[in-house]
Parts: sequence; C-alpha cells; structure tokens
Amino acid sequence: MTCKEDELLEYEPSPVLLKELTVRIVEREEFDRAGRYFDEEHYLGDLRSGRHLLQVVEHKGRWMALLDWGSSAHRLEDRDRWIGWTGQQRAERQGLVVMNRRFLVLGRERMPNLASKALALACRHLPGHWEHSHGYAPVLAETFTDIEQFEGTCYKAAGWEPCGMSKGFARHRADYYREHGKLKKHWVKTLNRNARTILTAMDVPPKYLAGLNLQTPERDLPLPQSDMLSLRSFVMENMKDPRKSNRSFPFASMITFVTMALLAGRSSLAAIHRYGQFLTDAHRRALDWPLKKNAPGRKAPSYTAIRNLLRQLDPDAFAACISQWLAHHQGELPRALALDGKWVRDRLLSVTLSEHESGAPVAVGFAGVEVRDDTHKREGEQTVARRLYRECPLEGAVVTADALHNSAPDAAAITDAGAHYFLQVKQENRHSYQTAQKIAQTTPFLSTPKSPTADTGGSTAAPPPYIP
Repeated sequence: MTCKEDELLEYEPSPVLLKELTVRIVEREEFDRAGRYFDEEHYLGDLRSGRHLLQVVEHKGRWMALLDWGSSAHRLEDRDRWIGWTGQQRAERQGLVVMNRRFLVLGRERMPNLASKALALACRHLPGHWEHSHGYAPVLAETFTDIEQFEGTCYKAAGWEPCGMSKGFARHRADYYREHGKLKKHWVKTLNRNARTILTAMDVPPKYLAGLNLQTPERDLPLPQSDMLSLRSFVMENMKDPRKSNRSFPFASMITFVTMALLAGRSSLAAIHRYGQFLTDAHRRALDWPLKKNAPGRKAPSYTAIRNLLRQLDPDAFAACISQWLAHHQGELPRALALDGKWVRDRLLSVTLSEHESGAPVAVGFAGVEVRDDTHKREGEQTVARRLYRECPLEGAVVTADALHNSAPDAAAITDAGAHYFLQVKQENRHSYQTAQKIAQTTPFLSTPKSPTADTGGSTAAPPPYIP
C-alpha cells in the first residue's frame, strides 16, 4: 500500500498501529520530501548538510516519523568520561558513535507511545542500516534535547540514558566553538551490549575496523594536561639533564614530550618529531617551549634535538622515573599485563607492560645501543623484560608475551616475581612446542591443535607454553 507524497496522519490512530510500524532508509530521491517536513514541522528546521543516514518509520507505506543521523560530537567531557576514552581512543574511534541530529513525528494528531516506539524501532535497525550505507556498524548513539522545550520523555522510554549537560557551545569549524548559551541535556544509547569495551579496549574487533580513523590528528594527547604537567614536575625532581649543549628546550619538557609520543604509539624518531610539530600552541605553552623569534607562537623541537637527547639519555634512569610516575598514578597494578617491545629507530628500545583492557601502560623499561660489557654487548627486549619482572610488583598478575619470550629464564623470572605467565609457542621452539602438543592431546580442557603449516609458523597458545 502506498500513499500520496503529502498524505500524513490526520486522524486519531488505533493502538494496533504501533505493532505494525516498519523502518527503512530514506532513498536519495526522497531527500527533498524529508527536508520539507523538517522545515515545516521541526522547531530547528532541516539540517541539509552531510546526509549521513535518514530513516523513515512507516505504517503500511504512510510516513510516521523521520530520523536524521550524523557524526558524533567532537568532544564532550561527560560522554568521554562515561565511555572511559583517552584522547587518542576518542580520535580513532569517534566514527563508532553516531548522533541523532533530528527526530520528527509527523502528522497533526499524536498518539501515546508513538514517539518512543518509533525511536526504539529506528535504533534497533540503526546498526544494520548504517553498515549498509557506510560499511560498518556503530556501537553507540547520542543526541541532545533542549531542556527549555522538552523533557526527553520519549528518549527515556526508548532506553536512552542521560549523560550530563552541554556547556552552551556549538562546534563552528574544526577547532573553533561558538557560544550559543543554551544548555542541552545529552543522552546516549548503546547499540551493542559491549559498546564501552569496544570503544576502550586495546584491540578493536575486525568488523569495526572500517569505522576507525587510523590517521588520527597528532595533537590528540594520550594524557590530559593535568597529568602532563604532573609528569613534567616529576621528571624535574627525579632526573638530571645530561645535555651539555642544545638546551633551548627544558629537559623535563622534552622528556615529557617524548614519553607522551611513545604512549601515543610513535615508535620512530621521525614519528616523534612529527608528533611535536602538530601540538597546539596551548600544549607547547604548557610544556614551556621557547617562543619563535620572527613569528607568533612557540617552537617545537627539531629532529636533531630529539636524536641528541635520546643518544645522551640514561635508559635506566628514564625507565625508573617513568615507571615510578606510572605506579603513582595507576594506584595498583592490573591483574593482566601485556608485554611489548618497540625500537625507537636505532636509539632506544622501549618495553612496556600494559593493561589488556585499555592498553594503558603501567611500567616501562628502556635499553640503549651502547655496549655495556663483554658479556652483555647490547641489551635486547628479553633482557629489559626480565629487569621489569624484578622491579615491578607483579604478585598475582598474569603476564602474556609473544614467542620471543618463551624461554626458561623468562618463565622463571615471571614466577619468581609471584606472577603467572601465558607465553606463545611456535614451531621453531621445537621441544616446547612438542611438549605443549602432548599436553593438549591428553588434557580434556584443551583442544588438540591442527598440524601447523610452514607459512603460519605453527603458533599455538596451549598453556603452559613453556615447559622447563
């Protein structure tokens, strides 16, 4: 059954109608019709820019409600706290959050529960509709309601959760906000029961990767400014500047900047240098970087300045300082830690123990490139990892690591620290791999692994992965 384009609901409808509602995506040729309804009946009018997704709720072909969905708000303090986002996570995963920009129930007659029913139906189909249009499904929806005109009852009835108030600003351009003075209530609706885990976990499930912005702006910091200043003060109190020249940038500020770059995943000198170039002038001012001579604003450290700092830096002192600061701010170690190592070009090897859930680091170790003695000509990831096991309070924790750490000394160092281990086994570790296979075949709680192929490396995670 179809209706004329302008035919809307003009009579008192039967409650049976609520059970017969359907929802679909508005086709492009119907955009003008939808825009006209928004202009005529919505108090904010039509929002014509950026048609990300339009939904129409129908009853036997008759339009009953319209919903316009678009990009989420760039930054919301209450929402970001509710999710548990870091700045870097917000920049990467903002595409997994969508905003209900307009919601309009059509017709001159309103019936009880029509708005909440239409809203709930649209939200239930939103992930599938968005995936059809954009290639991935969002996990969280948000919207604002004007507290002067609406109570937001239909959102509450449809399962939305209030999440604070706005501060009376609207985003005007990329980094500019214009004050309009109207406070609005912010609402969120989870579209996936694991929404917060997906938005904050270290690894995002493959089906949501298409919604990530992996080319995140360099200015998104892994630490809020208060923690950045705290780290800078801690470095000033606990480390000495090893530089004899090229000291125009304060030592504590440089160490803070390099630490933030490493925490943000920058694993080369070029990436760390670029990270500094894109910091805002407010960040540079907080770091006390020097003023530019012939231009407004503050300078960022050059590639040479960063390289010279890392060449003269004592890795052990650096690691001890950062780990102490992390321990002070983490409160207590998590029960599951992940070990990873990254070379910063050929200058410095960093090894980090991080939380599985969020990826937040809790302890770091560094190895330099200089020869220490005839026995240990150059430190590697395993050497630094064993030092971390000795120095960190790991009692009761579970440490996971890749096949590089599958050895008797590594396993012994973890257990000596009072922790448990889960180390990957590969076919190259012949004896350990064969022992793990035998255990898997005789233990009812483990499935028997298939025969590995040469191109996969034959990895398996059958515990205990190392058998001394």
